[in-house]
Amino acid sequence: MKFLRYFLISLLISTCTVHQTYNYTIESSEELEKINMRLIIDVFFNNPDTPQIKIQAFPKELDNIEEIEIVFDMKFREDYSNNFNGICVGPEWTNFGSGEFSVSLKKNTNFKAVLTGELNTEDDDRCSNYFYYARYLTIRLNNEIKYNVGVATDYAGAYPDAPTVWKVNKDNEIDLIFMSNIETYSINFELSK
Repeated sequence: MKFLRYFLISLLISTCTVHQTYNYTIESSEELEKINMRLIIDVFFNNPDTPQIKIQAFPKELDNIEEIEIVFDMKFREDYSNNFNGICVGPEWTNFGSGEFSVSLKKNTNFKAVLTGELNTEDDDRCSNYFYYARYLTIRLNNEIKYNVGVATDYAGAYPDAPTVWKVNKDNEIDLIFMSNIETYSINFELSK
């Protein structure tokens, strides 16, 4: 009877959980396996006011990578073709605010990060979906070399456009340019109220 009670409680909790998983494979078109990895983004919206994002990378060359940094940005509108002229604000993320946030996936945390957001229910932005996309992706090796991986269009010129990858040496000089399998804005996730 006790087992049945725990089973029913866990079933109830799991059915109340809104969960979406996004799975990405990042590969180089060259024979450089240092950027090759799987990236998993789990989006939890159990409580409509506090979404949670869990991000984990599974690099192919685990020993050489110290850190993977990803900067996410949010579209300001749900749909650019309708008559809604308001701006989607979205949740305020721990240590960041609304809109853009970054995650640092480090070797000592098993390339894993968790972020919690909080929606301000007093100010309804009239948006029911929030679309986030990776703007920057940097892979730092333990020998001070880093790879700037293009995942979106960079207007400032500090990062390459997708699918280009820059190898940047410790003096911040670009040594090598090659390609990946990433299409522009293809690493993304969505929160739905």
